[in-house]
Amino acid sequence: MPVYDYICHDCQKTFEEVLTLDEHDHETLKCPHCGSKNVEQEATAFFAVTSRKS
Repeated sequence: MPVYDYICHDCQKTFEEVLTLDEHDHETLKCPHCGSKNVEQEATAFFAVTSRKS
């Protein structure tokens, strides 16, 4: 399952959540530090590891 990075706009702390794609699309998250729902997904780099050499 993918790991998503979030930031809380109230306490300015970041946190990670492991969510299925369906949970990511429909679930409203709360900050684990302060309980606020004022959270936003952070833009993060994505990379894939494959067995092929390029």
